[in-house]
Amino acid sequence: MATESRPATAAPELLAYVDGLRVDADRMDGYAERLRGAAERLDGCAGAPEWSGAALERQATACVTAAVQLRAAAAALLAHATE
Repeated sequence: MATESRPATAAPELLAYVDGLRVDADRMDGYAERLRGAAERLDGCAGAPEWSGAALERQATACVTAAVQLRAAAAALLAHATE
């Protein structure tokens, strides 16, 4: 989360970048939710291709993975910057 406390020893630009990574991670989680919602709506649609729900679920999973990686990158960068 962007609201976590950080040591004041890191450069403000670096801290802003870390916050940006965390915001991007939150966005990716939001995209995953939207994709899963679309997959659920398409599941009941007679005209939707059978593969569409599975494809959207794969994309949602990729978004969640990206969010985890972005948060890990932010944590690693912050740890490195404050050593």
